[in-house]
Amino acid sequence: MPFSEPATPARAGTTTGIAALLLADARLPVGGHTVSSGLEAALLGGMPEKRVPAYLRARLATVTRVEAGTAVVASAAVRHRIDHAEAGAGPTTAAATGAVTAAEVAWAWAARTPLATLRESSVSQGRAVRRLLHRLRPDGVAASWIVDVEPALLARPLVLGALAAELGLDGAAVARLVGYDDVQSVASAALKLLPLDPADPVAWVLSCAEDLELLVQDCAGLTRPHEIPAHGAPQLEAWHAAHATASRRLFRA
Repeated sequence: MPFSEPATPARAGTTTGIAALLLADARLPVGGHTVSSGLEAALLGGMPEKRVPAYLRARLATVTRVEAGTAVVASAAVRHRIDHAEAGAGPTTAAATGAVTAAEVAWAWAARTPLATLRESSVSQGRAVRRLLHRLRPDGVAASWIVDVEPALLARPLVLGALAAELGLDGAAVARLVGYDDVQSVASAALKLLPLDPADPVAWVLSCAEDLELLVQDCAGLTRPHEIPAHGAPQLEAWHAAHATASRRLFRA
C-alpha cells in the first residue's frame, strides 16, 4: 500500500484504547509544540519556578475545566449522532436527532474565553486537529458536525472532543485527555524555559493526579453547552495579554 494512501478506518470500538494514547501524545501533528499552556507568559510575568506545580493545579481548577467541559460536550453531541445513525433512525442532522450543534458549543466556549489571544491560539490548533480529523475520518459524523462552525470559533477542544468521540472515547476519557494534555504541555515547555532536571516535570505531572481526577469527575457527564464550567483566572489572562506583545518569546501562548 502506498504511504500516501489512508488505511481503511477501523471500527471505533477496536481503536478506543490506542486512540486515547494517540490523542494524548505530544508528537501528534496538531501544533502542540507551539504552546506552553501559558507557562512562558507566567514566567515572563514574574512567577517563580517553585510555583509551577501550584500553577498546574490552578489551571486544572479553572481554565482547563473550560477546555475539558467544551470537549466533553462536543464529544457527547457527536456520540449522540453516531448512536442515532447506528440505530437506523434516519438523518443525523441536529434537527433530526435533537443533538447539540457545534455552533452552540463553540459560542459557549467563546463566552468563557474572553481573551482574544487565547481564542486565536486555540483556533489555530483547532484547524490542525480538523486537518487530522479529515485525514482519519473524512466521511464521519464528527467531520459533518463541525462543518458549519465559523472559522473564528473552531476551537481546539471543540474539534478534539468531536474527533475523540469518533474514535470511541467516552466523556471521562475525553476530560482526562484534555486535563493531561494541559499539564503535560506545561511540563514539556518547562524544560525549554527553565534550567531543570528533566525528572522534575515528571514529578510535577504525577503530583497533579488527584486534581486531574477531580476535573474528570466534574466534567465527564456534561452534555449541554450551558453546563460547561465558566471559571475565570484573571492573573493568567493578564499574563497572556502581556505575552502576546512580547518581542522575544518561544511559544505562541
